[in-house]
Amino acid sequence: MAQKVTRGTLKRFEVYITDLEGNAQDPDTCDVKLIKQGEYSYDSPKGPYTCSKRVTGYWYADVALSSSMTLGNWVANFEWKKDGVKDAAYFDFIVVDMVRPYINQTNTPPNVKLVG
Repeated sequence: MAQKVTRGTLKRFEVYITDLEGNAQDPDTCDVKLIKQGEYSYDSPKGPYTCSKRVTGYWYADVALSSSMTLGNWVANFEWKKDGVKDAAYFDFIVVDMVRPYINQTNTPPNVKLVG
């Protein structure tokens, strides 16, 4: 299930990297790109953002999500290289707006006026 994140906040994207036996691994390089599914907005973050190591196997990148970034479905695409071999993992997330949560809905009752 995709996690909901609020635009206009600082979000930590994390990945746990292991070998095939499940042993925690530290790659030589690691970064994450944020990819909008279906469309693109020029003010939306995309990366790549360089990952930092928390402990062996756990890597993360803190990304400031623009308050005007495109709402909807996104993918955090982690890519890393270990001993010259590339690998990757991805995670779905949904960007929501908690300040104006109904601004993009078309089913507004006739007695309601949206202020932006």
